[in-house]
Amino acid sequence: MYAVARNSAVVVLAAAAFIIFFVPRDAHRAIDPDEPIAADGSMKAGGSRTIFDTNPLLGAFGSPPRPNLDDPRVFEERIEIERPGADQARIPISKLIGPLDAERCQDIPREKLIGAVRIYYGARGRQIYSFSLGGPHAKAAIEQEWSTPHDRDIDEFVGRTLRSGFLHKDEVPANVYPEFAKVFADTKEIGAACPPLKIEKGDVKL
Repeated sequence: MYAVARNSAVVVLAAAAFIIFFVPRDAHRAIDPDEPIAADGSMKAGGSRTIFDTNPLLGAFGSPPRPNLDDPRVFEERIEIERPGADQARIPISKLIGPLDAERCQDIPREKLIGAVRIYYGARGRQIYSFSLGGPHAKAAIEQEWSTPHDRDIDEFVGRTLRSGFLHKDEVPANVYPEFAKVFADTKEIGAACPPLKIEKGDVKL
């Protein structure tokens, strides 16, 4: 009996040794940090990365680089996009260009003139200021955009209304319309065709 038991034990040990050393086992698989549960059954993998690390819409992989606003490809495209708005701002003052006569001193024509001047120089000033934040090339480009022959005609007409007194500088406040103030800084109100119109001047800075 003892010999049989001993032989059985030897067989079992030999079989175990064979399995350990010769039977191939599954290759060890690295834990995937995107798996909710690791290969070993633990929760280690799920704690490695979250949706904020894998979803670009939630900031994964870092923020995209900001566009260079002084790059011609960027500001030229923006000019094209914003051109219709600039053209709209030119329309009211363009309709008023013409001879200056006593009829323009009546309240309604005066209000139209003041309103048109504010619309035009307000839009022009805001856009130039906005582009200037992008850099010198963007600023130069938008200034050129507002320097067409038609814009020069507008400047000339508004200058005439100021010099002859149909329009007064305090009716277009400098703190609200700095572009107007800059363009006509050296223009003198020589005439007094119309008395200043009592109209809301505004007090909101650009």
